Amino acid sequence: MAALFTTPKRNDATAGTHVAEPDVRRRIGLAHGSWRRVTRRIVAGAVCALTVSSLLMPSVSLAAEWVKVGGNKYNTAASDEAGTWSWDGADDLKLNNYNGGEIQAAGKLNVNYSGTNIVTADWIEGIKASHGTNENAELNIQGDAGSTLSVTSTEDAILSTGNINIDGAGSVNATSTGSDAINAGGDLAIKGSGNVNATGASDGIRANGNITIDDSGAVTARATEDKGIGTDKNLTIKGGGTVEASSADGEALWSGGNINISDGSQVKASSEKDAAVEAKGSLAATNASLNVNGVEYGVYAHKGITLDHANVTVRAGKGRYGGAIALFTYQDDIVVKNGSTVDAFAEGEVSAAFSTRNDRPNEKGGHIYISDSVVKAIARYVENGDGPTPYSENQDGETRREPQGENIGIVAQTSEGIMPATISIVRSKVTAEGDTAAIFALAMSADGKTIGTIKIENAAIQTPEGGKVIDYRKLRDGIYEAGQAIGTGDATVDSLYIKAVAKSTTIAPPEVAKPEDPKPDETKPAESKQNPKPEGSKPTKAVAASTTKAKTTGVLAATGDTSGAAIVATVLAGTAAIAAGTMASRKRS
Repeated sequence: MAALFTTPKRNDATAGTHVAEPDVRRRIGLAHGSWRRVTRRIVAGAVCALTVSSLLMPSVSLAAEWVKVGGNKYNTAASDEAGTWSWDGADDLKLNNYNGGEIQAAGKLNVNYSGTNIVTADWIEGIKASHGTNENAELNIQGDAGSTLSVTSTEDAILSTGNINIDGAGSVNATSTGSDAINAGGDLAIKGSGNVNATGASDGIRANGNITIDDSGAVTARATEDKGIGTDKNLTIKGGGTVEASSADGEALWSGGNINISDGSQVKASSEKDAAVEAKGSLAATNASLNVNGVEYGVYAHKGITLDHANVTVRAGKGRYGGAIALFTYQDDIVVKNGSTVDAFAEGEVSAAFSTRNDRPNEKGGHIYISDSVVKAIARYVENGDGPTPYSENQDGETRREPQGENIGIVAQTSEGIMPATISIVRSKVTAEGDTAAIFALAMSADGKTIGTIKIENAAIQTPEGGKVIDYRKLRDGIYEAGQAIGTGDATVDSLYIKAVAKSTTIAPPEVAKPEDPKPDETKPAESKQNPKPEGSKPTKAVAASTTKAKTTGVLAATGDTSGAAIVATVLAGTAAIAAGTMASRKRS
């Protein structure tokens, strides 16, 4: 089990850098991260220069000092004879069926478009606002319903060295064949009910500041070499619209701070070679849906994951070192609550559907809390196929571990000096599977007194038959590994690669019907993800919880004050609320 107990390095790396490490066993682990590529753009010098220049500017943007339209510079109000564009000499530039070259300005510029507008630029930004002599850069773009603004460039398609605000009911299409589609040196906000499509050779949408998407329309961001949507600070998605981010060679969603998704928003993130979602801070999905498909990691949030009344589907395929984790946090906890439905699947030589760990005394972490929700967590060596045998018997009957494969559905781990790892399941339906173990909580210490625990309240272990919380203890290289797993029998085990440790388990409140859970490889349309069918209505009798207690603090409760029907009603009501859009999507003009 050495691969379980390595320390993540991805968390320690500077944001935006990747550090490749040797030795798949030590490097990947179930709680171990990696940077797999060197950032393609070195921006420190440019950022410093922009920061210094912005400090020298006034704090308020007044108006554009000049504008360039199609290569021609204007210092006073101007327009063309055809009426496709006009500038009032101050803030406002109007476009009406414009079809021409680049648009640039110094200071603040408001671009208001109507009709069909096309901006084409080679070796220069399509639309750009830069700091002027006396005014800070600020670029505001707004269009009417039915209107479009399409910007194509070999450089950044839309750029501001200050803030960018995109508003209205129109459609903005930004395409860069050599750089970023939309790039803000400050904050970036997308509001209204319109659509934004950003396709970049590098980033799709990026900002040095915060990114806020408060839009009831649709935002789509695609990247070839870097991030679909990336911000050095916080990423906030709300407004009840849809956001789809993808990358061929980077994270789909990346934040140097926190990621918050709420207000009925529907988010889809996919990466072909990297984590689909990564936050240096925390990830929170509240009254929202999240569909994630990544490589090595589905979601990697360094400071905690909270899923509150959320509908979440996460897939993680194996990375180049053979590992995969669907939901992972380091130095904080995973919390699933209030009627959330979560379907997490990971496929790799070393894999976990849910994983959290902590080895730093001054940090939180290493705990998983699931309450009033429906969770499916599966980790496989190979999704479709036999894969490795997790345990085998020699001719003499001795059971020993196979040399490959460490796959656990739900795992939590802590080290000495930290509150012991805990996996808590309360009034919830949890299906967990792993080639090695279904559920495992582990604490490591020098004296063996610290023990990882599994606590089950107002629910019972339905499978395996006779299933219970069993103890695990092993002394390895002078360090005690002590914890609990779901299994059978009364003996304390010292290996997960034995039949006594359950490879599959179902935990549910009494009288809860067995749901028709989606298959790991199920790829239904978005409608099925956002509007999952209720669980079956035919009740099945829960297997009575064992009255034999583990020697440590595992808790089993076969009955509780809350009825099974009420529990299921709470979960399904939450799911239905998301599907019905009761998060009050806000329509804006």
